[in-house]
Amino acid sequence: MQKSELLRTIETLFWENSFSDLSMDMIAQKLGMKKPSLYYHFVSKEAMFLEVLEHSFESYRTFLESTLRIGDNREMIAKLILFPLQTQNLFAIASQKWYCQMDEIRQKIEERFLELEAKKVQICQERFDWNAARTKLFFALIESLSKKVCLENCEGEKKEEMIGEIRILFFGA
Repeated sequence: MQKSELLRTIETLFWENSFSDLSMDMIAQKLGMKKPSLYYHFVSKEAMFLEVLEHSFESYRTFLESTLRIGDNREMIAKLILFPLQTQNLFAIASQKWYCQMDEIRQKIEERFLELEAKKVQICQERFDWNAARTKLFFALIESLSKKVCLENCEGEKKEEMIGEIRILFFGA
């Protein structure tokens, strides 16, 4: 199994379980490997989580940079709302769930979250001429909606209605 595939598989485990709910034994078992093999790749569960979080952050950042530049704002909004659920991206929800109480991990999440916030503000300033407050309001709404599992199961009409309302609020269209 390649390292990126291993990180993605472990990311899914952390998506489905909190940090404290998973042991190295459980992770190794779910991966179909022996615990010493897991320790070959990662010194500790904390180091593994940080590496998975970094992998997830890079994936989320790349997604945001490309999605915020989509010409059709309806498509952009839909992708922003559905991305965490469709990809099970750990970083997209890590700051919301607070997976563990470990200071090092919490600090890393906060650092990366602030980096991402600055990137969002920069792109939205360039693309939409929004200030930081408007950008934060937009993403607070998007993140709130993406937390609602029903969006995956809503009929297209309801989802389209919500996206339409966001377009009116933020784009006037």
